[in-house]
Amino acid sequence: MPFTNIITMKFVSLLSIILLVVLFAACGNKQEKPKSYCSDPCLKDTLKFSLDKPGKPHVYISASSCSPDTILWSHDYLENNRKMGLSDLLGQPVTINKDFVRCEIYDTSFAWVQLNDCSTFRGYLLKLPFDKKKSISKYGGALTDFDPKYKIADGLICYSDRAFLYVEDKVSGKIEKMKLADHSLDIDFNDIHASFDSVNVTRNHIYVNLVQNKEAKVIEKNISL
Repeated sequence: MPFTNIITMKFVSLLSIILLVVLFAACGNKQEKPKSYCSDPCLKDTLKFSLDKPGKPHVYISASSCSPDTILWSHDYLENNRKMGLSDLLGQPVTINKDFVRCEIYDTSFAWVQLNDCSTFRGYLLKLPFDKKKSISKYGGALTDFDPKYKIADGLICYSDRAFLYVEDKVSGKIEKMKLADHSLDIDFNDIHASFDSVNVTRNHIYVNLVQNKEAKVIEKNISL
């Protein structure tokens, strides 16, 4: 075989190896798509909730560029609608899916909105009074029954800070609480499963399997709601 052909073959082989290395590196550095707990984290249409009662109270969550934009709540007797940017209200941007949003409207008094963020599955609770003189209640550490490991009885909500777990009756506003620790725990509410493995709440009992420092501990308390 001529010497020039041998050099050409070696050059082609070396070039092939270089190309393979470059392609492998490119594939290795390819960014993965963000994890989503929703089948479709793109909100395309306005979510509309209403109650067929006098005043026709309603709650709308509008969409913009696949994300929730504005939450509006009102009824026919209000002179002006109440509305806010949802991300501003929650304190951080979220992505949502209609399957993980629930709204319960209590006449023209208030509405409870429960949702979970598609990217982290962090739970949020909003109590939206129609009366502008009353304050909005919001909880960014909500434990919702959208999560299959969290069981919350009908008519109740459950949320946590870093020392207590709270259970509230949606209608009466009565609250029971259970101490989780004597100090502030290291809880990342954007990674809620790392701390709250499972929760079961009824009107008579709270059960929590709490994880701290990779160790699980069951905490329970009898309550009356």
